[in-house]
Amino acid sequence: MSEESNVGEEIRKSLDLIQQSISALDKKIEAQGKRIDLLESVGSKGDLFQAATIDNPMGIPSPLPPLNQSQERVSRVGAETTRIVEDSYHSSFSEKRAGEGSLEENIGGKWFARIGITAIVLGVSFFLKYAFDNDWIGEAGRVTIGMLIGLALLGIGEKTIRKYSSYGQMISGGGIAVLYLSIFSAFNFYHLIGPYAAFFVMMIITAMGIILSLRYDALSLMMVSMVGGFTTPFMASTGENNQLSLLSYITLLNLAILAVSISKKWHSVSVVGFFGTILLFLSWGERFYTRENLGSTMFFLTLFFLIYSISSLIYNLVKRERSTGSEQVLTLLSAVAYFSASYALLKPDYYVFMGFFAIILAIYYLLWAFLVRSITPEDENLHGFLAFLTVGFVTLAIPIQFKQNIITISWGIEAALLMLVGAKLKRNFIVAFSFIIASLALFKFFILDSARYGQFTLTLFNGVFLTAVILAVAMYCIAYIIHVFSDENSLGVKRKTLVVIFVAMANFVTIFSVSKEIVETYDRKIQNVYSQQSRAMKESLSAPSAQRSLDRKASVASQDTIRSLRNKSSISLSIFWLIYSVILLIVGIFGKYKGVRIGGLALLMLAILKLFFVDLWSLGTLYRIISSISLGVVLLSISFVYQKHKDFIKQII
Repeated sequence: MSEESNVGEEIRKSLDLIQQSISALDKKIEAQGKRIDLLESVGSKGDLFQAATIDNPMGIPSPLPPLNQSQERVSRVGAETTRIVEDSYHSSFSEKRAGEGSLEENIGGKWFARIGITAIVLGVSFFLKYAFDNDWIGEAGRVTIGMLIGLALLGIGEKTIRKYSSYGQMISGGGIAVLYLSIFSAFNFYHLIGPYAAFFVMMIITAMGIILSLRYDALSLMMVSMVGGFTTPFMASTGENNQLSLLSYITLLNLAILAVSISKKWHSVSVVGFFGTILLFLSWGERFYTRENLGSTMFFLTLFFLIYSISSLIYNLVKRERSTGSEQVLTLLSAVAYFSASYALLKPDYYVFMGFFAIILAIYYLLWAFLVRSITPEDENLHGFLAFLTVGFVTLAIPIQFKQNIITISWGIEAALLMLVGAKLKRNFIVAFSFIIASLALFKFFILDSARYGQFTLTLFNGVFLTAVILAVAMYCIAYIIHVFSDENSLGVKRKTLVVIFVAMANFVTIFSVSKEIVETYDRKIQNVYSQQSRAMKESLSAPSAQRSLDRKASVASQDTIRSLRNKSSISLSIFWLIYSVILLIVGIFGKYKGVRIGGLALLMLAILKLFFVDLWSLGTLYRIISSISLGVVLLSISFVYQKHKDFIKQII
């Protein structure tokens, strides 16, 4: 009976194992079926690898450990699938590496072709020169041979470029170069054709190269054509002033670049054209420009600017693509070059117009910013860059059009307006512009404007103090705008921190300017005393001895007056600091502004240090008494308020 039960138990265990094996086999077959379906549905071996790695990111499935014979068969199925996947992976990886091209392939297939076509071009040039030196072939024959070689290379390029793209482009580019060289030799060396005929033929060669580059979608051929096109005026130059012909020819080349830019993202071609235009323009201007040419020169200069400002952005707008950074570089180059050249040309006669000219450019880029925003709203980088150019030209217009403190005032107002726009629109790059311009305004005020205090004779009613008032108000406005319209951490820095910074700058401007007014007021009085004393000494030289005795007494009185004025200056400064620190403490306590309270305490400590280390040692007895008693009253009053209302102050704080 026990034996039968044991047999039954073993049969049951065997059935359980068989059931587990069948279940594992079903799962494995289902998984392999999914893999096979995916393998059959994809077309490339690169996709095979991707499909095989869906279940296992390592790309190699791990079979379950075998429990019995059935599961061993399942493992063999998994191993076979693993081998297939591995083969697919290695095949895909090998093809990928082959597609990228090894160093050997790059040298043998590309660089040898480039070196070879360069050698042919050099060989043709050496042949033409050698034939000329030895009089082997007639001049017309030499040019004809060169033309035939160039056309032959173009024919070979036509035959090979469809199947061997890089090779065909290099051969065709060599053919274009040989044609340029042959026409240049016919004009410059042999004088077989005149400059206008040479210029015309080179224009045809350039046009042919542009057409072929578009037909073959060959950037390298386009580059060769552009280089040849921009060197043509140098090769076919007559040494005479042909402004209209030269600048019209440059305009045609630039229009060709603009036409290509609509459908091709060939920014390298725009770079070659941009610097080629600058080189030709400067070469002509250095030799031939006069003020009589100002109108026509500005006309063509503006055409060049419009062409390159459009060509750098048009592709992104037409294709609705994001910018990659090269667009911003080309736009900046064209803007800087155009404004710099225009400023140099217009400044002698039209300087008063230059600020307005910068505003025109600001409006131009503002329109571009709106256009980019409406067509490619996702391209924040390009939109922000165009806004930067807009703000930049507005900021530049201010110092060009105005002078001295008006610049600082305008920059302060501009910074506040930009902060308002940036905070309301939630545009951090506009807020960043506000920070930059506010920093410029503060820098100019403290470094340049404050040095002009000695030029004024009126206290408070002068240009520098007016600048300080408006600048401080602008800083307060910026702090208020940040506090009201910005969200916490929306500007990358805590809102409270930014508010404290701008409030601190506003107070610093106020303290600095009032302190400067106090010191300068007494310095002017002291300077008047010195002037009177100097005149009295000059008059005493020719006066009798009795008069000289009186003059000496007057000199002693003048010294006393100067000492008294200096004491008044120092005590007035200390009292102002005490009063202002008390105001800051009151505002900080009742407004619950910790930063303001800290600023008030810092200023109060500065006043205390000034009293003990400056006033008590340099002032007269009367002014020491006034300074000490004033400080003591203020400190005792503050301490009494803190002690009496400490619970209330704690609640407010």
